[in-house]
Amino acid sequence: MWKSFLETFEGTYLDSQFLCNISSDTRVEDVGVNVIFYPLAIDIDSDEQIFLTKFLESGGKLIISAGLGSFSNDLNSFLSKQGVVVLENQVIKTPLNLKHKLDEVITELPIGSFYTRFNTSIDQIRVAARWKENSEIAISGSKNILFLGYTWGQDIDKNNDIKTLLRSIDYFWDGFSTRLTKEISKAEYKKLLNEVSSIREEANSVIQIAEQLDLPVSKYQLKKHFENGLDFVNNFNSNYLFGNFLQAREDVQSAKNQFAIVYSLGIPVRNVEIRAVWLDRGTIVGCKNPLELRSLIKNLAKIGFNVIFFETINAGYPIYPSELLPHNPLVQGWDPLKEAIDAAHTYGVQLHAWVWTFAVGNTRHNLLIGKPVQYPGPIISMKGRSWALAGENSELRIDMQPEFWLSPGNKKACALLQEVFSEIVKKYNVDGIQLDYIRFPFQKDYAQAGFDFVTKNAFLQASGKLPKKEGLVNREWREWKANLVSDFVKETSYKLKQIKPNLKISVAVFAIDHALRIKSIQQDWETWLVNKWVDVAYPFYYSFSKEEVKNKLERERHYVSDKGIIIPGFNLRVISEGELAERITSARNAGVLGVALFAAGHIDVQKKDLLKSGPFREPSIVIPYEDPLLACQKILDEFTNIIEKVTSMQEYSVLADSQIQREVYYLAKELKGDFQNFNKDKFDEIENKLTVLQKKVKDWLSLEKYLDRNKRAMYITSYLDQVKTLLNYMR
Repeated sequence: MWKSFLETFEGTYLDSQFLCNISSDTRVEDVGVNVIFYPLAIDIDSDEQIFLTKFLESGGKLIISAGLGSFSNDLNSFLSKQGVVVLENQVIKTPLNLKHKLDEVITELPIGSFYTRFNTSIDQIRVAARWKENSEIAISGSKNILFLGYTWGQDIDKNNDIKTLLRSIDYFWDGFSTRLTKEISKAEYKKLLNEVSSIREEANSVIQIAEQLDLPVSKYQLKKHFENGLDFVNNFNSNYLFGNFLQAREDVQSAKNQFAIVYSLGIPVRNVEIRAVWLDRGTIVGCKNPLELRSLIKNLAKIGFNVIFFETINAGYPIYPSELLPHNPLVQGWDPLKEAIDAAHTYGVQLHAWVWTFAVGNTRHNLLIGKPVQYPGPIISMKGRSWALAGENSELRIDMQPEFWLSPGNKKACALLQEVFSEIVKKYNVDGIQLDYIRFPFQKDYAQAGFDFVTKNAFLQASGKLPKKEGLVNREWREWKANLVSDFVKETSYKLKQIKPNLKISVAVFAIDHALRIKSIQQDWETWLVNKWVDVAYPFYYSFSKEEVKNKLERERHYVSDKGIIIPGFNLRVISEGELAERITSARNAGVLGVALFAAGHIDVQKKDLLKSGPFREPSIVIPYEDPLLACQKILDEFTNIIEKVTSMQEYSVLADSQIQREVYYLAKELKGDFQNFNKDKFDEIENKLTVLQKKVKDWLSLEKYLDRNKRAMYITSYLDQVKTLLNYMR
C-alpha cells in the first residue's frame, strides 16, 4: 500500500520531505514545514497527537487520508477534536463515484475498496466531495485540516486521484497547491524540453514515413494530435516563465502524451500478436449477473483483446462452485467462470483461468468477506498450520505482507493445488491456466520465509544442513527454494497437459533482474520457459520507462536465447494513454509478440479509444502460440510488404538498386516459401537463413542511419525477432 501511495504521490509534484520518529522532544519550529500529509492513517500515538495539535495551533495545515482497517480510539479522538466524527469503515459492495465540488472532478472508487463513513461536528468544516450513490461525505476540511475518507493512492485511476487531492487542497486553501509545487530549475527545464523535443521528432518522423509509404492510417488524426502536442509545448514554456510550475509539468506530460499517441497511431498494426487483459475478481464481482459479465466480455472483444485472464482462484477461494474448496462468498448463486467461457468463445476470445498459487489467504480479501484480518484463508484453516509457510519467529505473514502462503516444500499442499487446477481443466473448457503468486513472498535479509517445520526439514533432508539467514548456506537455501517452485511448475505443467494437451500454461511473474529475483522471491521463470514447462511468461513492467521496457525485454530475450515467448504486462492504473501508447510501441520494437494490460477495471474511455484507433485498430489474425507456423508466414508477409514499400518508392528509397537490398527481399521470399512448405527436418536450415537475413537487414539499416533515415528502422527490425522466437517455440 505504501508503494502504491508513493507512486501516486510522486505524480502530484508537491515539494516534500519525510518526517519520522516524532517524539516528545520534537518542536514545531524545528520541522520547518507548513503542511503535513498523514497518509493511510489508522492509528496515532500520544507524541504525534501532541505535536500535530501544536502544529495546527501554530497555523500549520494537516492532510489525513484513511488507512486500511479500523481506526484506533486515539485517532478517532484526535479527528473528533478537528471536527471529523468517524462512524465506521465500510467495505464497498458496489462501485462508488466521488463527485467533487471543484472543477467537476469525478472519480470512481471500485468495488472491493474501503471508505470511511463520517460526519462533521464544527461549523467551520466544509464538504468538498460526496459519494454520489449514497450522498455520504467523501472529503471534508477546514482552514487547517483536510480529511480524505478513503485510501488515497490505492485503487482509483492515478491521474484522477492526483487531481482530486490537488483540487481539494485548492478548495479549502485557495491556490495552495501552486505554492506547494516543486519549482522547475533551469536544469530540469532543459531536461524536460529535451525529452519532449525527442518525442516530438519521433512523432514527426512517423507522420513523414506514414505519408511516404502511404500506410493505411488516419493522416488527419496524426496531424491533429501532433498539433495538440505543439500547443502543449508552447503552454509549457509560458507557464515555466511565469512560475506556474504545476501547470508547466502537466503541459509537458500532455505534450508527451499527444506525441506518443501519434507514434502509436502511425505505425503498422501487428496482426499476429497476443492482446491480453486481466479480468480481476473485483470487476467480476461488480457484474451482478451473467448478462452484465457477458456484456463486459463483449466490450473487451470489441476493443481488440484476444486473451482474457479470468481471476478464478483468489486468496484460496474459487470463483466457481468447487468440490475441493469453498465457493467465494462474494459470488454465490451463479458460476461466473462458466458464463465467462461461454461469452469469450462466442466473441472469439480465449479465456485462461488465472489462479493464485502459493498465496492462499489475503488480509484485504478477509475484510471483504467479513472474516478477521488474521484469517489465513480456507486451505490453511482446513488443513492446519503445518501446511503454512512461516518466518523465523513462526509468523505466517512475512514482513507484514498481506498474503498467507502455502509452503512449496509441503508435498501434500502442492498436491492439493494441482488437484484444484486439474478440477478447473476437467470441468471447464478453458483455453489456458495462468499461475500467479508462483514464488515465495518478498523477503529481506532480516525477514526470510521457510523456517516452518516442513520446509526447514525438507531442506535438511536434501542438503544435510539447517537453513541460515546469511552466508553460503543461505545462498544454497535460496537456490533450493527456487528449485522447489520450478519443480512444482514442471510437475503441474505435465499433469495439466496430460488432461488437455493443447492447454496453454502461462505465468504472471516479476521483471526484477534474475539474481535479485532468486534472492528475494525465489522465482526462476526463465528456466520454465527454456524447458517448455510454460508456453508464455508475462513479467510485470509496472514502474519502468519506455527505454527501460525495451532494454529489459531485449535482455530477457537474450537471456533465454529466444527460446520462449515473453509478453510484458503494464499497469493501466498508473499510466496515461500516451504512456500506454509508448509502452506498446516499445514492446513491439523490442521484438516481442504482444502485450498484456492490468486490469479490465482500469480501462477508461481515453485508453479504450487509443487501443481501438491505434495498436488494436485491426483485428488479430492469429494468436502466435496457437498456430506458430501460420504466425511465421503472416509475420513474413507483413515484413515483405514493408520492404516492398520501402524499396519501390525511388524518392525515399535507400540505394534502391543495391545488391544488399535485393538480397534482403529475395531471402525473405525464400523464407516465406520454407514456412509454406514446412518440414521439421529443415529447422537448422531455416534458422541459418533467418540469421543471414537478420545480418543483411542490419547492414542495410546502417545505411538508413547514415542517411539520417534511421527512424524507418522501427518498421522493419522486430519482425524477424518474432519469427526467430516462434521458430524456437515450434522446435
